[in-house]
Amino acid sequence: MRRLFKKKNKNYKDWQSAVEYVLLCLANYSQKKKGPMCRPVILLPEDTPPFLELKGSRHPCITKTFFGDDFIPNDILIGCEEEKKKNGKAYCVLVTGPNMGGKSTLMRQAGLLAVMAQMGCKKKNEVCRLTPIDRVFTKKKKSDRIMSASILMHATAHSLVLKKKIGRGTATFDGTAIANAVVKELAETIKCRTLFSTHYHSLVEDYSQNVAVRLGHMACMVENECEDPSQETITFLYKFIKGACPKSYGFNAARLANLPEEVIQKGHRKAREFEKMNQSLRLFREVCLASERSTVDAEAVHKLLTLIKEL
Repeated sequence: MRRLFKKKNKNYKDWQSAVEYVLLCLANYSQKKKGPMCRPVILLPEDTPPFLELKGSRHPCITKTFFGDDFIPNDILIGCEEEKKKNGKAYCVLVTGPNMGGKSTLMRQAGLLAVMAQMGCKKKNEVCRLTPIDRVFTKKKKSDRIMSASILMHATAHSLVLKKKIGRGTATFDGTAIANAVVKELAETIKCRTLFSTHYHSLVEDYSQNVAVRLGHMACMVENECEDPSQETITFLYKFIKGACPKSYGFNAARLANLPEEVIQKGHRKAREFEKMNQSLRLFREVCLASERSTVDAEAVHKLLTLIKEL
């Protein structure tokens, strides 16, 4: 740290100029008249439990989408009264949605707007209210496990955690288990404001009834949904709404990347096999649990037998 401060002191004038330039840019940004601009409202944590309320929020660095359309505003609400569940507030939001559907942009948007709010900068929001954030935690691509451990050790109830695609680089079940444990710790023990993006749909099922977790997804419109992925047409709506996305629509991303159709079809057949296997395992677990309670569900047994025959 001494070496760092010594280097900074050596170039003090350059750093001072950079800071002044950034402040002037933020002042200029705050004076823009295009679209709704609001002043952030920061409430004292002594009087209010941690929350983040961004209504009609836009990414501060993006004005147009890839296709030239206006950027679509979204509401990002964590720990707010209006999002309160029956038995308490949910501070962890599981974010699902199709590949390239806007999940990463939404999470970067939340982090940037939170930092700008605490600097007192106006933003293109309809509403911006929050309690102070002590740290913003996110992950770096090549240090996923290290960052996850650091977050769990150092995050507090006043932190903002932005995590995506945790558990990659491991077997599917290992990755799901790691992601499940991290969500449980963030949501139930630390209780910090969290946006947790995932493609593990079993994780979403596990936490769908948990009062400490809320589900949200980037909406899309699917036309001609069928067994053949080449016939599906998916339109990204870039709108963050309640609930879970049923699928990740990865084969649509593969088509957009111009993968050979034969490869996509083979991948889709293998995905269907995995899906049926997971469904049968889930139903088998439900039947076993029901038998322990002496209330076996005949419909679940029938579904399980049908899936086993298909396999």
